Amino acid sequence: MFKKFTLAMILACASVPAMAQGACNAPKAPAAVDGSKVTVDQLKAAIADVKAFIDASDTYQTCIGNDLTQQKAAATPDKPFNPAIEAAAMAKVNDNQAQKEKVGAAINSAIGEYKKAHPG
Repeated sequence: MFKKFTLAMILACASVPAMAQGACNAPKAPAAVDGSKVTVDQLKAAIADVKAFIDASDTYQTCIGNDLTQQKAAATPDKPFNPAIEAAAMAKVNDNQAQKEKVGAAINSAIGEYKKAHPG
């Protein structure tokens, strides 16, 4: 039974065309900064990196959504849409969204740390 399941998963993954081939590229999250140890220019650069990551993440998530829509539209009775494709796409979106939230919280924390270290 395990061999049948493994074969089914391999075949299902082989049928995931564009997304598996890297049409939508996930952005790399920027490194977190210690707000108490950076200069104002370093903090501004970190904020810009976070904004760029969030913008790239929005583009990535839109790409995944568009790809999913195209794959659903291309489905036919002879070749129906595989629900595993949608599950994989949603997992990627959810992972990226969690990264966006983590990066946003980290930069907000760094800004707070910077303000505490540099009052006034």
